[in-house]
Amino acid sequence: MPETIEHKLIETDLTEETTLLHTSNSEDVQEIMGRMPSWIIRWGITLMAIVFAIVIIGSYFFNYPDIIAARITISSINPPVKLISRNSLPIGKIFVGNGEDVAAGQVLCILSNTANYDQIEEIASLCKQVDTIVNLRTFSNNINLPTQVNLGELQSNYISLFQALQEYKFFLSHNSYGTKINHLAEQSGYQSRLSQELQKKDIRLKEQLNIQQQRFSTDSVLVADMVMSKLEYENARKDLLSQQMNTDGNYSTILQSKLQEKEIQKNISETSIELQTQENELQQKIRDAAKLFNGTYAQWEQNYVMRTPVAGKVAFFKFWKENQFVQAGDAVMVVTPSVQEYVARGEIGVVGAGKVKPGQKVIIRLLAYPYEEFGSLDGTLTSRSTVALDSTFAIEISLGNRLKTNAAQVIPDQPQLEGIAEIMTENKSVLQRLFENLYGKRRR
Repeated sequence: MPETIEHKLIETDLTEETTLLHTSNSEDVQEIMGRMPSWIIRWGITLMAIVFAIVIIGSYFFNYPDIIAARITISSINPPVKLISRNSLPIGKIFVGNGEDVAAGQVLCILSNTANYDQIEEIASLCKQVDTIVNLRTFSNNINLPTQVNLGELQSNYISLFQALQEYKFFLSHNSYGTKINHLAEQSGYQSRLSQELQKKDIRLKEQLNIQQQRFSTDSVLVADMVMSKLEYENARKDLLSQQMNTDGNYSTILQSKLQEKEIQKNISETSIELQTQENELQQKIRDAAKLFNGTYAQWEQNYVMRTPVAGKVAFFKFWKENQFVQAGDAVMVVTPSVQEYVARGEIGVVGAGKVKPGQKVIIRLLAYPYEEFGSLDGTLTSRSTVALDSTFAIEISLGNRLKTNAAQVIPDQPQLEGIAEIMTENKSVLQRLFENLYGKRRR
């Protein structure tokens, strides 16, 4: 029993010593752990300062732009042209095939109507010549309009033209003005010859009068010298007066001949004016009829004929054969011009529109060609509308490399492409953006 008690006392002493030893060790460890070495503090602060300085300097030099996105459509400078039906009618005739190259102004098809297309085109061509030709007399003499034609809505206008042309031809071949002018010209010729003969006679009469005057002067001297009797002198004087009267009478005849010749010339001039006036009236009647036909033909062509205004390649929609019925407003064909240059057009909202300016870089991502695989197109903003319409501004973008992407992929030429444009506006540094609100407050 005493041994047990002694044993317990020994264990208790050992436990107390162990506890005191642990306590002493923990205090030493805590003292070591709680005290940071000075070199760590010194180099740690320096490293953090360097990192912070690098971040600040990098944020000052690292710039990136604001981006304004827009939905855009890329198309060629000459967009495709749709040929729209203006009437609900069957297709009468198709002149081209699908995918065929066509020239500007070429007729592609006509809708069914009562007119004969070949005949109406022939008459329309003649009417265009009538409307512009200068010498209508020669043209009308060399042209013969057909009598049996089927022009449908233009039949009455053609009849007016036909009658006007026939009336003018009849006038040219049966008018009396030409005969009258020829007769007057012949009279004028005779009268001119008569005047010439009278002029010759006047010269001779004046010579005779001069001789008679000289003889009378001689007789006057003789009668003064009493060599000639007074009766002979009076007879000589009488002969002089008679010669004078003959000369004066011939001069009066010359004046009358000239007056009559002038009258004939006046009649010729008046007859020519009457001829020209009536001919001009008949020619104007033909021109008016031709203009009326041209105007009606233009309306007829607009209603029934589909003519391409541009050169290119024709493509059919759901209509491809004759006698198919089309509704008014349906697109029958599309003519796609050869692509030479592309332009992108789109719209942006009013938010941030003031930052969009010509010359800014644009990145375009095509919807049909994923940019992860094909890349994107580079462009430059060329214009932005100054006025918003329906809260949007219109923009136009030129493509620097046409349809070649930044991944060296060439997009096939096609009339139209849809895409998203990212407009790169003003560049700002990260530091400037971090303190942008603060700068704004200072500007206020």
